[in-house]
Amino acid sequence: MLKLFSRKKDTPNTAIFDFLKVDLHSHLLAGIDDGVQTESQALEIIEQFQDYGFQKIITTPHILWDFYKNTPEIIQNKLERLRIFLQENQINIPIEAAAEYYVDEHFLQMLQKHEKLLSFGEKNYLLFETGFLNIPAFWEEAIFLMKANGYQPILAHPERYVYVQNNFSFLEKILNLGVLLQINILSLVGYYSVEAQKTAEKIIEARLPHFLASDCHHIRQAQALQNLLQSSFFKKVQNYPWLNGSL
Repeated sequence: MLKLFSRKKDTPNTAIFDFLKVDLHSHLLAGIDDGVQTESQALEIIEQFQDYGFQKIITTPHILWDFYKNTPEIIQNKLERLRIFLQENQINIPIEAAAEYYVDEHFLQMLQKHEKLLSFGEKNYLLFETGFLNIPAFWEEAIFLMKANGYQPILAHPERYVYVQNNFSFLEKILNLGVLLQINILSLVGYYSVEAQKTAEKIIEARLPHFLASDCHHIRQAQALQNLLQSSFFKKVQNYPWLNGSL
C-alpha cells in the first residue's frame, strides 16, 4: 500500500536522540488539546521522530478541566484512530497514550476518589504539571495522594516554572517527596526563554532530572528539536543517565 501522506524531508536523517529511545511527553492525538489537530499532522511529527532515532512514543494529552475535559475513553479512542492511520501509512513504531495532568481542584478530586488515572511504564509513572507562575496551595497533598494511590509522580518541565527559576531549592523539597523530574528538550535550545534554558542546564548540571522529552505540539517544535545538536551542552545531555530507555 502506498502511503496516503508523505513529507518531504528538509533535514538529514540524523538519529540524534537514539540515546533516549523513548519519548514520553507529546501531544499527538488529534483535536483534543493544543497539540495536533489532524492525524496527518501527527504523522508528519512521528516520521520526524523516527528520523531522530526514537523507537517508541508515549503521547500525553492535557487533562485540564477548565479547557480540556479529556477522559481515558476519549484518549483511548483517539489513540486507536491514530494507530490505524499510522498502519495505513506504513509507519511502524509503538505508540501508547497516557496524559499530562494539570494540578487543579478537579485533579485533586480524582485522586481523593481513587479514580483510575492514565499512567505509563511498569512503575505507574504519572505525568503532571502546574501553573507556570505559582504552584497551588494543595500541591503537597496532591503528591501524597498520587503516591498513596500507587503512582510514581513525574513533574513535567520544572525548568519552565517561574517559581522554580526564582527558587531553585524548591526542587530539593519536591525531590524529597519522591517526585521525579522531566526536562523538555526544547528548553535546552532556548525555544521558550533564556530563563528556561539556563534553569534546564542548571538542573542537569546538578544531576537532578530523570527524563528528557519533546513535549511536542506541532511540526515546528519537532523540527526545532534538532537544534540541540549544535548546542555546546549536547554531549552532557547525550551522556546523562536518562531513564527513558526503561520505558
